[in-house]
Amino acid sequence: MLSGGELRNLYSKDFVVFEAEPPTNYLPTEELGKLSKARYTPVFVFLDSGGKKVLETRGFRNPREAKALHEFVSKRLYRKTQWQDFLAAYPKN
Repeated sequence: MLSGGELRNLYSKDFVVFEAEPPTNYLPTEELGKLSKARYTPVFVFLDSGGKKVLETRGFRNPREAKALHEFVSKRLYRKTQWQDFLAAYPKN
């Protein structure tokens, strides 16, 4: 599995990374409460440059999924395909 530092390095090249400390419940009126209804971590919420949510996912199980998620969002592939379809076709090695 990628360590926390490896994940931060991978994702911070293309995204602003924000970490919230669990267990935190955000009220529906708070900005983080508006982004996700999830009450557990990890949850990844990706916004476009206009602040529109383009993908929310409950994390990943292994380094392959972490790298696939980064590629899927950073290359804006969500415009062409669904996350689960992309992940299923992503190289296994």
